[in-house]
Amino acid sequence: MASHPSPLEVLIIDDHPLFRAGIATVLQRLADDARLIERPSCEDGLRWLAEHADPAMILLDLNLPGMDGMSGLGLLREASPATPVVVLSATEDRTKVKQALSRGAMGYIPKSASGDVILNAIRLVLAGGVYLPAGIMAPASPDSRPDEASAVGNPLTPRQQEVLELLCQGLSNKAIAARLDLAENTVRVHVAAILKLLGARNRTEAGYQALSLGLVKG
Repeated sequence: MASHPSPLEVLIIDDHPLFRAGIATVLQRLADDARLIERPSCEDGLRWLAEHADPAMILLDLNLPGMDGMSGLGLLREASPATPVVVLSATEDRTKVKQALSRGAMGYIPKSASGDVILNAIRLVLAGGVYLPAGIMAPASPDSRPDEASAVGNPLTPRQQEVLELLCQGLSNKAIAARLDLAENTVRVHVAAILKLLGARNRTEAGYQALSLGLVKG
């Protein structure tokens, strides 16, 4: 008898019922069998993880009663190391983003984001990517500290970094594919992911963003 795939389980730790209801609606667009496990605090989320199999993803609010989300992030990663944790926050402060990434978050979604943006962010992280909002990836202002532009860290996978460096050298997808021994369609997928991660509309803009953020050398 054929086995049926397990439903897509996502644990959300957020103390606002209306926001959790909105996320549940977004998940139904991701998969018909998606299941949202709702917990209002890090302590409750950790208790659930101790008694259940790893979910596909953890969505974590930073502003929580009891233990705040930033403090709980490391504990959640330890409790379920195979599960990507994505932070949900009402702020897009660079320092918060840097802290979240340094503690193991695989994404940072502003609560003001539209349902489509949240859905695409979840898809990207489930596919192994890192999601950061385009505003966070924008070049720092001229009077910012020299290291501030790269304060959020490198959101690219090692392969995406290789593709980006060749893209910035002006190579076409076909030439990049030949250089890295990849299928051209695979390179196309990587380039699309890079544009999304950098908030860029085209290859030229991606190159500018990469230089501004210190992801490649000029």
